[in-house]
Amino acid sequence: MAITKQERVGKAMELLRAGIAPFVEREFKSQYQQQAAEAARRYFVDDRTVGKKPVTEWDVAALLKLMWEAWNEVFARTLGRAERSLVQELRDCRNKWAHQ
Repeated sequence: MAITKQERVGKAMELLRAGIAPFVEREFKSQYQQQAAEAARRYFVDDRTVGKKPVTEWDVAALLKLMWEAWNEVFARTLGRAERSLVQELRDCRNKWAHQ
């Protein structure tokens, strides 16, 4: 049976999550050392989906939101404006995919 476009994008989102989760965790640890998890959760005060899970287990929506919200504090040191634009583009794609 052929794979649908929805399934194909879903697999791409899972691969994206698997790829950026270690990077996000590493950058937060580099900036906040032992308080990295707490620092990341501060961006999700009202969001129960992240809970007490480690950053590497968050879904792609949460990871992309974290990258966007923490850009100046964490990610601007290693990534540029073009990468920030890509983060926003990926957030848009993910939202269109998830909310059809």
